[in-house]
Amino acid sequence: MTPKHKDRLLEVLTERYADELHDAALVEEAAEGLPYEHLRKVLRRIAARERKHAEWLRAKIRERGGTPPPPPRLPAAPTWREVLEAFESEKADQVRYLEEAYGADDPELRELLRRIQQEEEANYRDLLDVVTRMESHAGGA
Repeated sequence: MTPKHKDRLLEVLTERYADELHDAALVEEAAEGLPYEHLRKVLRRIAARERKHAEWLRAKIRERGGTPPPPPRLPAAPTWREVLEAFESEKADQVRYLEEAYGADDPELRELLRRIQQEEEANYRDLLDVVTRMESHAGGA
């Protein structure tokens, strides 16, 4: 692996790490503002998966000699628009992880990225469920 390729891989891992931490914090904050316990549980499950992904990515960053960035800052109270944006970004995350997995020359890293990609699919389905239920609750009010 060339130094340029190593640098690019570390950059990608760092970007993915920051994105996972951002999404986890955003979803955790959104969960706190929900009046429905069953939907809060779904959002907390998503946040837990996102934090787990961040931990895995942080380990890979350190393993490759990098330093994970600090956690991103969020607005004091995320809006549902921001949650919907996170929902939309989950689709893009799935594609990115798949592309990065196929570009990885390290089999262990490739498997990790595929695993995260599969869990991002679960996050997308769970977020779709929450958004759909929130719309039905709002429509019924």
